[in-house]
Amino acid sequence: MNIVCDVRAIKKLVGSFMGVAGVSAFISFPALAQANLNSANSNSSSQFILAQSTQRNAPAPVGSPGTISPSPGTTPAPGTTNSGTSLSALDREFMTRAAQSDLTEIQTSQLALQRSKNKAVRDYAQRMIQEHTNSSRQLTQIAKNRNVTLPKDIGPENKALLTKLRNVTGNNFDRAYMQGQVQAHKKTLAEYQNYLKKGQNQELRAFASKNAPLVADHLEMAQKMVAGR
Repeated sequence: MNIVCDVRAIKKLVGSFMGVAGVSAFISFPALAQANLNSANSNSSSQFILAQSTQRNAPAPVGSPGTISPSPGTTPAPGTTNSGTSLSALDREFMTRAAQSDLTEIQTSQLALQRSKNKAVRDYAQRMIQEHTNSSRQLTQIAKNRNVTLPKDIGPENKALLTKLRNVTGNNFDRAYMQGQVQAHKKTLAEYQNYLKKGQNQELRAFASKNAPLVADHLEMAQKMVAGR
């Protein structure tokens, strides 16, 4: 009887013990699960923040929005425009023709001072020498700045005029000289006007703007003298 009671007491004690342990386990398990969940969430948040920081600090690829990528072929221009390579074909052609025009006016007018006895013709020739020498100096300075060599000859067409003048004398010379001035200044004025219409070089445009009115004035004077007015 005592043994049976002892066994029952032991079973009751063990059952009581297991009940307490079960309750404790039941109570502690949700808390443990919540702690593990909080830990997992914390780690996940840390990883997300780290990823954002890494992306923010990483260099943006070229061409990405918000970045400025250098345009191909857009290297800074040299600080000077005094290079012959910066001149267009039109610029060079204008410089050549303007230089030859000045030389022609100077040479034919020097011949007029030698051959003509007419005061009006001589006065005109003197003015041509002075003003075309001035424009020649201006153009020479531009050419020097641009490393361009201007022609020293007057060209085939102008040479033909000079040869013709050398073969006449007296009144025939005066007439031929003034007629030649009309034709030469018409051609020169057209070249100046064409450059002012199409040319882009600011230095040459300033030169043409300054001297075109003088060329037009020379032409008008020559036309009046040829007409006998």
